[in-house]
Amino acid sequence: MPTPLGKSPAQDPLWLAPKVWEQILGSGTDAFLAAYSPQLRAERWGNTLRWISSTPLSTPPPAPPSSFSWQPDRILFQEESKPTASFLHGNGFQGEVTELGLRYEIDLTPGIAPGLFPDQRENRLHLKSNRPTRLLNLFAHTCAFGVLAGSIGAETLNIDSSSRSLARGKKNYQLNQLTGSTHRFWTEDVRRVLPRLARRGETFDAIILDPPTFAHGGRGRAFRIQRELEPLLLACLPLLSPSGSLLLSINQSETTPADLHSLAQELVRREAIPVRLLPGVRPADIPMERMPSTLWIVRQD
Repeated sequence: MPTPLGKSPAQDPLWLAPKVWEQILGSGTDAFLAAYSPQLRAERWGNTLRWISSTPLSTPPPAPPSSFSWQPDRILFQEESKPTASFLHGNGFQGEVTELGLRYEIDLTPGIAPGLFPDQRENRLHLKSNRPTRLLNLFAHTCAFGVLAGSIGAETLNIDSSSRSLARGKKNYQLNQLTGSTHRFWTEDVRRVLPRLARRGETFDAIILDPPTFAHGGRGRAFRIQRELEPLLLACLPLLSPSGSLLLSINQSETTPADLHSLAQELVRREAIPVRLLPGVRPADIPMERMPSTLWIVRQD
């Protein structure tokens, strides 16, 4: 296959330290950020290595260091925001990965979200340590948080406006032998569902609130995080059981972890809701600048 060549070389990325690489693999995970520079990064997705560059490359991207004792079956190269990708080795965009011992389908087709966000791996591990019995997974996408909670016996409710995303989520449940009426998938606008859940008296000891920055509204109005975040959080807190935990995650460069903490602190103070605020957890492979701002809100009543 032709090598993607351009005029400007990207800065050489730094590979993960071998010790960190082995620690991640030892957790039952083979989807992670393998090498990184601001211009060029390598993502491991199971048996596939995907290179993503912000600029054209003048030389082929490097092979994984021999110290990793791993050679990918497929190598892809994609220039960021371009609609195509080149195969440097192997072929095929679909595959399967593991995270924390659980299985997930992924799709590396340009323009499609892979189906798993490794930057949330440590927050999923934190959720597991909380041992929830009922999870509300909002903007669920392909339901990775739901799969994790379901794997330890929790009832789960996954809500997303995209039926395609939820179909992928259902497949992830099936891959992990999670079936039955204790797991629900609702294709609905989260903004409309939350008041209905409150009227029905439903409560959850874990809630995942990971909204998009922007989304088309379909039959409703468009979703814009600047306008929607505070009303969403206010609608979620009454659904949180005593001692329950809510993960708030914002993937917007303008919103820092300090901003998120200040917003939540002011809101719960104004509403007189007793909570404890804990910072989200960043995986060892994810640089700070690529981590969404995350915060755990734990009810104290």
